Amino acid sequence: MKIVVLGPDGAGKSSVIHGLFDKLAHEGCIVKVRHLKPLFVITKRDEANTIVVDPHGRPPRSALLSVAKIIVWLLEEWCVNCFQDRSETLLIYDRYYHDLLIDPKRYRYGGPQWAAKLVGKLIPQPRLWVLLDASAQVLQERKQEVPLEETMRQRQAYLAFVHDQRNYVIIDASQSLDRVIADVESTLKVRL
Repeated sequence: MKIVVLGPDGAGKSSVIHGLFDKLAHEGCIVKVRHLKPLFVITKRDEANTIVVDPHGRPPRSALLSVAKIIVWLLEEWCVNCFQDRSETLLIYDRYYHDLLIDPKRYRYGGPQWAAKLVGKLIPQPRLWVLLDASAQVLQERKQEVPLEETMRQRQAYLAFVHDQRNYVIIDASQSLDRVIADVESTLKVRL
């Protein structure tokens, strides 16, 4: 079973996922956490655990390389989808392919938008989308990796995106970390 945690920078995705992982694992659940970046594409400079300081600071990749990368994502996600133990394992994603549609600059996507949207339709869908949402001011107090206007734009884009999905929940990320983790956990128990 797969859930995806989304939200702009400063929403607390990594902290919430870490806390949720600890709680669920302590309760005996089999939980795995996966970051958005494809395993086959990660380079030494671009490791999954690297803290991003300037997500819009590097130029986009070429159209050819960008399209090749999203095709690798597509293939990799289908492999994970087909070969994971769906009945017993909860797979929690820290971001997902669709983040690229909301913030292509972060992922240095230089290909055509139609190709990115097409791959987005072909990527296996999670059982639940979890959006961690807070006001742009709260998000900016936590992280200033992008300007306030960009945080506002991304927040609205995430809200619009999840409203188009079948199974989603919006969690108030301006609460305390413990409260956000508890809200996500209780949502999982009710919805899954």
